[in-house]
Amino acid sequence: MIQKTMILMILLTILTPSTASGEESDIRMRVIANSDTAEDQSAKEALYQSIQPEIIQLLGGHPLTREELSDQLNVKLHQIRLIVERHAGDIAPEQTVSTAFEPHTFPDGGTYQTLVIKIGSGAGENWWCAFFPEMCGTVTLEEEKNEDCENDLSPEKKVSKTDIKVESFIVNWISDKWNRFSEKRG
Repeated sequence: MIQKTMILMILLTILTPSTASGEESDIRMRVIANSDTAEDQSAKEALYQSIQPEIIQLLGGHPLTREELSDQLNVKLHQIRLIVERHAGDIAPEQTVSTAFEPHTFPDGGTYQTLVIKIGSGAGENWWCAFFPEMCGTVTLEEEKNEDCENDLSPEKKVSKTDIKVESFIVNWISDKWNRFSEKRG
């Protein structure tokens, strides 16, 4: 049994691509509240709900690759700032709001290209989603079209660990081959 585990671990180490940095995969959006008070958390959710459709509309209209989406976020950052400031003025007029598109480190330790919107001091709980792969809305992307995937990750959507299923093609393939090998020997 120990040999089986060791062989599996060696194969996984060799065959699993390194993803230490998410900079080559996700493009994310993160809205960070001023604090954890109910008022600030409510303002964060209201700001996200009001800006998200306009940002998606600004970026949408034709299929985008990851690189094109990144370019569009850089080029249209000034317009995005104006959208955020306009809505923030109505929702949290007493707070300053900053908007940037930059590499940003998340609590899981991963660093991703991220549209970061920080309300006030940005010391509160935050909410995030991924523009690429598409999870924030309806930006049309050329890569990975999966109509079976539910992409509603809005702040009110509650998702538990049991709702998430993670699979790996490599792990499944190795496991299948190992099981066939074990059946033949046993």
